[in-house]
Amino acid sequence: MIKQIILHNFLLEKRNIIACTCIMTAVMLFFSIATNTYIDNTNTMRVNYSTAVGFANVTIWFCLVYTASRMFRYLNDKKTAIPFLMLPASNKDKFLANCIMGIGGTFAMFITALLSADVLQAIFNLATKFTAGSLTVHFVEDLLYSQSFIFNGIELLNNTFWTILMLFWTHAIFTLGSTLFRKYQLIKTVLSLLAAFMLLMILISCMAVPSLYNKDVTIHFLVDPKIMFYVTISIVILGTTIGAYYLAYRRFCNKTIV
Repeated sequence: MIKQIILHNFLLEKRNIIACTCIMTAVMLFFSIATNTYIDNTNTMRVNYSTAVGFANVTIWFCLVYTASRMFRYLNDKKTAIPFLMLPASNKDKFLANCIMGIGGTFAMFITALLSADVLQAIFNLATKFTAGSLTVHFVEDLLYSQSFIFNGIELLNNTFWTILMLFWTHAIFTLGSTLFRKYQLIKTVLSLLAAFMLLMILISCMAVPSLYNKDVTIHFLVDPKIMFYVTISIVILGTTIGAYYLAYRRFCNKTIV
């Protein structure tokens, strides 16, 4: 049944899917062509893909945020809500199907856009007599072999793990926003995140400032502060991700009651 719901949502969103894929392709292609070139040690002209990879990361984050914030918007309109509610499936299956399509669909669009931009850029290089590498290969290498946080020879947080964790956190937060707000879900979720961040900074400042003026306070850490920070932030992000998905599911179940 989950497959049928995914197919139903795909047919509803096919125009947006094509539009998002084309936009991502155009952005990555533009920065692949417009970036700088260099001569390697074999006296071959190659393209510096660093800028293109950076904007590729921006496009997938924006696409993930956009699709997550619009995930349950059809429940706000009776015309689009009734066909979805009439699907013979449980709320759990409907919620999982939307999440799978939101995450899997975003990555499918991104991979399609990345490969399309790579092919078009290779054709451009051949037409202009440039020799260059592959945007896809450079992106994968940047993802797998970029710097990690290492302490005393122990790799504490791999960049790939951090990226995946933050992707799921972002999707969970904006999925929750799509169930909380009826209109302008993207804008309202971003404003709510900014407000929560500012409140958190104020609370941290209120707790930290008094300790700076108290010279008698001595803090002894059983674990290195750097290790403690990275482990703590990972646990907090994972916990908020699970909590956001759970709250989004409860809100989704409440909105399907008619």
